[in-house]
Amino acid sequence: MQKGSLENHLFRKGAEPLPWETRLKIVTGAAEGLAFLHTHEKSVIYRDFKAANILLDGAYHAKLSDFGLAKQGPINGQSHISTRPMGTHGYAAPEYIAT
Repeated sequence: MQKGSLENHLFRKGAEPLPWETRLKIVTGAAEGLAFLHTHEKSVIYRDFKAANILLDGAYHAKLSDFGLAKQGPINGQSHISTRPMGTHGYAAPEYIAT
């Protein structure tokens, strides 16, 4: 992707921070991507949501990447999926890690 990862923009040294309008566009796009995965007919649990896995195209449209830890969501009336905590712990919700 032309603009690299969100992580590169957040932690690069000596560069100007992204304008607030661009930041809002990125986080909205990433949230829409997660919403799509969660509400699709065959839902997906992403399990590795972090800045390094949000890639940006030339217009700063966010795209989720690295589905290596992803898992199919509940099917056939299941209310949840039992799984051990996965992903980068610093980005995971505390209640998820505590399970």
